[in-house]
Amino acid sequence: MSDKPFATGRCLCGKVSYSIAGEPLRMAQCHCDYCQRASGTGHMSIAFFPRDAVTIKGKTSSHTSDTDDGGEVTRHFCTDCGSRLFGKNKAMPTMIGIAVGCVDDSSWFKPGAIVYNKRKPNWDFMDETLPTFEAMPPVK
Repeated sequence: MSDKPFATGRCLCGKVSYSIAGEPLRMAQCHCDYCQRASGTGHMSIAFFPRDAVTIKGKTSSHTSDTDDGGEVTRHFCTDCGSRLFGKNKAMPTMIGIAVGCVDDSSWFKPGAIVYNKRKPNWDFMDETLPTFEAMPPVK
């Protein structure tokens, strides 16, 4: 077994970093209003990992918002530079969603789905071969 992490990442200023011990359980691109606002663009690329596979170093602040189905998502940011780093969804308590844009080498990322397509801006082009959901599909 290798001690080398699957992936590492950090915020823009480097005060928050993380290491991921295993491969993602799922990967997606989300076009919900919250992800658009948090990313400042048309979608957020997210990879989901078991919470115990991710080690985070540094201080984050967070913001919790409601989901369409009555759940809650808490998004974590660097307290210094404001980079959006990861999120935790109350409906998936054993998983953590890593913002792929903060991963050092994200060449492994391949979204398995596009969610909240009904809110996708017409200028944000996506891979048309991916499974696409107008809202959030049921969590399995």
